Amino acid sequence: MWASFLTIQEVNSLESDHFIKIFGNVVEHCLATGIGILKHRPFASVEDIVKAVEEYLSGLKLQDKEKVLQLYPDSVSKLASFSNSMLEFNTHQKIVNNTLSSLRFEEKKRLKQLCRRYKEKNEFPFIFCSKEEDIEKICIEIELRMKNNKEKEIEVAMAEVKKISRQRIYEIVK
Repeated sequence: MWASFLTIQEVNSLESDHFIKIFGNVVEHCLATGIGILKHRPFASVEDIVKAVEEYLSGLKLQDKEKVLQLYPDSVSKLASFSNSMLEFNTHQKIVNNTLSSLRFEEKKRLKQLCRRYKEKNEFPFIFCSKEEDIEKICIEIELRMKNNKEKEIEVAMAEVKKISRQRIYEIVK
């Protein structure tokens, strides 16, 4: 993402618009996040930035949380439909590392169907932050989470968004 890390001092001295662009992207192109945490500057540590983002996300109304979740790409489903030569990964897509390249057609089909059913039920894509390489376990996770009512699943998915955000912040700030 970045050629070099920012120090906490550099984060604190960023122009507001630049700060908003950078930290608005730790939550999938959600500039409101950058705006929401701007008032917490100066930060004493990277953990303070993480805490500010998590508190911002936790403080959103349920419908706003759902809007945030809808910003995320349907990575698991899309990756399952890519050919081996098309696979590209970013931080939160590392969930399946090289396993997707060796998936059988039936496994890809099952994963894609589960993701489609999940999205139809919840109106946002399945969001999962893990380095899990076992596709069967990922499928089980989707099936388990499909048992949640929508309100509960929004909270579970938001916990995953917080994990993704944490990873992204640590890619930006040292």
